[in-house]
Amino acid sequence: MPHTPQPPDRRRFLTGATALGAASLLGRAPAVLAQSKAPLKIGLLNSFSKVFAALGNANLNGMTLYFEQIGGTIAGRKIEIIREDDEINPQVGLQKLKKLVESDNCDLITGIQASNVAMAAVEYFRQSKAFYLCNGAGVGDLSYTGIPYLFRCSISTQPIHATFGEWYYDNVAKEAVTTASDFAGGRATVGEFKAGFIKKGGKITKEIYPPLGNNDFSAYLADIRSIAPPATYNFYAGTDAVRFVKQYDEYGLKAKTKLTGSGFMVESDTLPAQGKSALGALSSLHYADTLDNPENKKFVADYRAKFNEYPSVYSEYGYIAARILHLALQQVDGNTQDKDKLRAVMRELKFNAPRGPFRFNPVTQSPIQNVYIREVAEVDGRITNKVIQTIRDVVEPPTKT
Repeated sequence: MPHTPQPPDRRRFLTGATALGAASLLGRAPAVLAQSKAPLKIGLLNSFSKVFAALGNANLNGMTLYFEQIGGTIAGRKIEIIREDDEINPQVGLQKLKKLVESDNCDLITGIQASNVAMAAVEYFRQSKAFYLCNGAGVGDLSYTGIPYLFRCSISTQPIHATFGEWYYDNVAKEAVTTASDFAGGRATVGEFKAGFIKKGGKITKEIYPPLGNNDFSAYLADIRSIAPPATYNFYAGTDAVRFVKQYDEYGLKAKTKLTGSGFMVESDTLPAQGKSALGALSSLHYADTLDNPENKKFVADYRAKFNEYPSVYSEYGYIAARILHLALQQVDGNTQDKDKLRAVMRELKFNAPRGPFRFNPVTQSPIQNVYIREVAEVDGRITNKVIQTIRDVVEPPTKT
């Protein structure tokens, strides 16, 4: 994927110059026409270091794969991705976001995996009117900002985790101990699980919040062992997820207390390192690399061919974001200046993705999509997730609950 646009060939330059001259003679503003020949600058703000480094890189890989497959251009505009690392720090993220919008003059912004960074950026998006396609953070509050140019194509975690809370009550146990990394996304995930679980009559025995980037979970695991619940519900990502799942098994809890949690805890980016410690874990998510549909089979095959590894949910985030931008911008002939027109087109998009049927919720501008209940299993010699139940077309609440 080229990062520096190449000069246009002579024929393209002359054609553009002639058109601009004609527009000037007729008294029409040539801004949109000029823009169509300029590179399409996509600002990618994400976590490329620290505990979420693998997540941000996988997201970029998925986006790169799709853009290379369409030749690196959309509606005649050469794609240029400008990448910035938010370091999972809201202040750093806001500084980098302002750079992308005000100094780099990006046409669109994508990314932001860390929920704390995404929420810190909300008011800047509101004031700047920058067009933002979130293909990372799942924090539920992002759906209720009312910002017209803010879309999300990853997930809202509320329907993912509340749905699992209901399923947990019906299929796992009537009580739970919950644990999660102590940051906005972790606490929100537990709250969403509780919304579905408690509504059914479930009881939360205790909530435990280790710090983000924790190395030793022994004190927290000892607490769980002393309570001896039938199961736990947990949320960790990146290296935290690897350490927690392995230590949960090493501490002897797996055999006595069923391990369940957010699907992000047991995904393709963590399962190779978690190994057999993750076997049997139950989770919910909108994606599994074992989904049996044509779009996913192609995506997995193409991703493995390019990167020599299986895609994760974060890879699919980037891939779908690139496809949405491609489909929408094609329909507006690459014009990113008319944001209302671009918004209207994006709100109507519907297509089959690797995750299954995709469309935007017209109220929240987050996805309407399937939720999959998954179990970690050994499939063809590889530890991965198999889907054991599908809940179709799950919609988040129209207003914040």
